[in-house]
Amino acid sequence: MNLTRRGALLSAAGFVLAPAVALARPRLPGDEPRYDARDLSAVPNAAAIGRRYWMPGLNDGFVPQGLTVFGNEILVAAYQSETLEQDNGPARVYRLARSDGRLLGSFALPATYGHPGGLAAVGDNVFVANSGRLLVLDFARSCAAGECVPLGERLVDKAMGPSFLAATADTLWFGPYRRKGEPNLYGVPLARVLSGGERPIGLSDAAATLPLPLFVQGATFDRKGGLWISQSSGNKPASLSRLDPKTGAVLARYPAPGGIEDLGCAPNGKLWAASEAGSKRWSRWDTFYPLVFEIDPAKLVA
Repeated sequence: MNLTRRGALLSAAGFVLAPAVALARPRLPGDEPRYDARDLSAVPNAAAIGRRYWMPGLNDGFVPQGLTVFGNEILVAAYQSETLEQDNGPARVYRLARSDGRLLGSFALPATYGHPGGLAAVGDNVFVANSGRLLVLDFARSCAAGECVPLGERLVDKAMGPSFLAATADTLWFGPYRRKGEPNLYGVPLARVLSGGERPIGLSDAAATLPLPLFVQGATFDRKGGLWISQSSGNKPASLSRLDPKTGAVLARYPAPGGIEDLGCAPNGKLWAASEAGSKRWSRWDTFYPLVFEIDPAKLVA
């Protein structure tokens, strides 16, 4: 079968073919992947991408998921898997210096957090999300011990996910990843989250609800209160969108690196993200960009 005919059939079947465009593999902080010799892919909005670091744990099979900015650190939660069929595994939180990408340490998460899709930080509190569960960490003790030291855990109605998290000063936001339907982002007062008790966090606890598009992988609020989301689905094109924080309306949408996952926002207003494209589990995708990277919103082009 000729390549033109084959490409047409694959496109009709729902697969997305990307041009074979690559950039020379640069010298970046961190351990570069040894299992894949490809150069980094050329990605959309490359001019808006600043600092780039290799995602830690790639050579051990870790797949990045949740991300948040915590002071001068970038925290990334990842699970270990090298096969398409396995979407849970031993999970860790990696700590990177925001300034230069140095690996400052990591610690293990409980077995029940085998797909840690969301991270968020409010003050000294660090939260980890896994579908139906929310963990509040004693971050300093976790770092010192190399193992998760929880301050508490909350069960969460799975209608709320949480597949990812975002936070404002007094609210923790829960979001589900959905391929169909009408998903929402749910804002729960931080006091309710931290109050303890055995009653699961449910829809009735949400003080605010915002509509979401499909395929949302992460969310964060910028320093002006604007809401940003990332959207990706496997080997398909990905995007960043800026939403109205009061209505959820999409104000702008920008192409983004494939495989983009969770988002965080630094004090200087730059966004941070990670891509799972090019991890061992997803090494067959067209995009090879297994990085933790900085995004300047002012340089994004729709």
